[in-house]
Amino acid sequence: MNFLFDPVKFEGHNFLWSHTVRTDTAYPGFYHWHQCMELLYIHEGEGSVIVNQHSYELRRGMLFLFQPFQLHKVFASVSEETPYTRSISFFDPSAVAEGIVSFPLRHSLLMKVWQGKEVGPAFDLLTVSDELEDCFIHYEEMSQQGRGQTQEEVAMLLLQIMGLIHRSQGDKQIHENIITSGRALRYSEQIMQWIEGHYAEEVSLEQLAEHMHLSKFYVSRVFHEETGSNITDYLTARRIKQASRLLQSTAYSIEQVGIQVGYPNDSYFIHTFKKVVGVTPLRYRQRHKGSLI
Repeated sequence: MNFLFDPVKFEGHNFLWSHTVRTDTAYPGFYHWHQCMELLYIHEGEGSVIVNQHSYELRRGMLFLFQPFQLHKVFASVSEETPYTRSISFFDPSAVAEGIVSFPLRHSLLMKVWQGKEVGPAFDLLTVSDELEDCFIHYEEMSQQGRGQTQEEVAMLLLQIMGLIHRSQGDKQIHENIITSGRALRYSEQIMQWIEGHYAEEVSLEQLAEHMHLSKFYVSRVFHEETGSNITDYLTARRIKQASRLLQSTAYSIEQVGIQVGYPNDSYFIHTFKKVVGVTPLRYRQRHKGSLI
């Protein structure tokens, strides 16, 4: 079973790497987060990436940088004709940032992507995709030679990536949400934004449909078409994500945390939390108290 919290096991390393992972069977994805940063580059594919109440297009040249503990989902519409091929990295941002601190422009950009809200998480790097993929090929060769974990090679890769992001986005766009600017919000994004303001309440599909001025059937269908998941799954993921943050960063009781995220029945909250995270709220708090990056 896929759980919301998907911990990455580094086993003594700071940087994990998988090059050109290919999938040609169904890839519905699931809502989750990691304790580290995740880099996702799309070599080929079609679909959407859900993060920060936005739906981004999944296509060649897109680079995603997910912050630690950032809820996200990757949905790929896969067939033999349209496989999903990506390169993925998981890394400790503090360790990686330390390795490029002597390069202020690129270091500053990484810090903004890691800790800020103005930059990322999606970057359209199609215009520099050949250069970026050459960087990946070189790093893969170093990894095959057993040198991929050296601070020098990791730093070189991140310096190249940050440099290409800065060059491709330009001075104007680097501080903008480049994918969503200039277009109307999709229905799924409007739905996610409504949930963002109401997930702590007792909500219903009727309320949401009334807000959207659409039928319940259409609201459910369009959300599934645009995100690959249903509204209930997203609402649950958003509530449990916030519950996890409260468990880590506050002294609220388990019952109080449940109430804060829309679960006034503590037994149901505990049951739901364990179902989607894999452990009870109390055990999660004991393991992760104060571990927010």
